[in-house]
Amino acid sequence: MKRSKPHYNALRAGKPGFVLVEILIALAILSTVLLSVISGVSSSVYVISGMKNYTQAMLVARTKMNEFIVKNFRGTDLKDEQIKGLPGFYVSRETTRWEHPLLGPLPANITSIIVSWKERGKERSYKISYVYQAQ
Repeated sequence: MKRSKPHYNALRAGKPGFVLVEILIALAILSTVLLSVISGVSSSVYVISGMKNYTQAMLVARTKMNEFIVKNFRGTDLKDEQIKGLPGFYVSRETTRWEHPLLGPLPANITSIIVSWKERGKERSYKISYVYQAQ
């Protein structure tokens, strides 16, 4: 007697449509995984752009503070001045008499530089302060 190999279709003869169900389940799992990956990537892009703006604001504030120190702590206060080269970024500088929490008023001033910008419709800001002896 001659042995014949079973045909693939003969093995699947009792399970019609089973392959289609397997494919649909695989597609559902794959779409869930891809959805979570895309969500993670979009969150990463949001965080990276936010940190880029924060870093730019920090660099601008430090530069403005260094310019103020080089000018021997002289200059008028600024209020929402547009920063050249960075559209949407504004800088403010205010100097006030500094009071120590325990000792009270001292012959010192505090200068604060605030860089502000809008990010995705929300106001953001970075502030740097410097305390120095009043002249």
